[in-house]
Amino acid sequence: MRWGKLTIKANNELQAPLENILLDLEAQGIEKDDDDFLTGRSHTIIISGFFELQQSINDKVDLIKTRINKLEEYGFDTEGVSIRYGIIDDQTWKDEWEKYYHAQRITRFLTVVPFWEEYKKHQNSEIVIRLDPQQAFGTGTHPTTVLALRALEDHIRGDEVVFDVGTGTGILSIAASLLGVKRVYACDVEDEAIISAKKNLELNKDVNNVELELNSLLDGAKGQADLILANILPEVQTLLLPQVVEHLRPQGKLIMAGIIVEKEEEMAAQVRATGLKIIETLSDGKWVAIIAQKDLED
Repeated sequence: MRWGKLTIKANNELQAPLENILLDLEAQGIEKDDDDFLTGRSHTIIISGFFELQQSINDKVDLIKTRINKLEEYGFDTEGVSIRYGIIDDQTWKDEWEKYYHAQRITRFLTVVPFWEEYKKHQNSEIVIRLDPQQAFGTGTHPTTVLALRALEDHIRGDEVVFDVGTGTGILSIAASLLGVKRVYACDVEDEAIISAKKNLELNKDVNNVELELNSLLDGAKGQADLILANILPEVQTLLLPQVVEHLRPQGKLIMAGIIVEKEEEMAAQVRATGLKIIETLSDGKWVAIIAQKDLED
């Protein structure tokens, strides 16, 4: 299989919206070359998205250019943005992941490790999640996933029933299981996501309480959950919220990630309109996670 690699060089303030654009256009992975930016040596960032070649790569370039130009309406400086693209094969994709992707401590307790890498825990309390980043749907270290994992770690008390909507790699379900929940129902609308999540579940031998299902939102979910996870696009969260109210137990919690800071107020208003109470927000300056809770019923 061959892949299209689209690489964008831009002002560093565009990092979050560019990631959002690439994910929205179905990038199967994102790679950032931001070492100079992180050390203060540069004000630019280079970000690449990997796409299956089912659609003309030129069409993807045109769509990205249109979306970037639209960012000017929101006050972003798009001057000097450059886009280049190339074609890579499966072996090159594999080699790039193995070159750049290594074990990363994500939260106080959670560490994500690629399946090929030998890794020894540094503390007894450390929880290791094994992933295959060569599968679609990312590495588990995207900022939106990190925020969701932070919220998950903070709010799990043990023995909960969890629904994971748009499971992708399955990383949130795996983390929830390893953190001590009773049961996880994980769903996604994409066949590739279910395949990816199934592979990652097999890599984590201690996880045996996750049910995977190909489904749209919570259409096939039965019963109610103590915790609902939704690391998905805001437009999809809007469709999900009415189902959340139905499937969340009294005092149950919703963790919504995948929200760019510019959409925080809009999404918060939608959450409040359902009757849920926002109890916490987490942010890394570019992305936001909203944690909301359902009141006790009379």
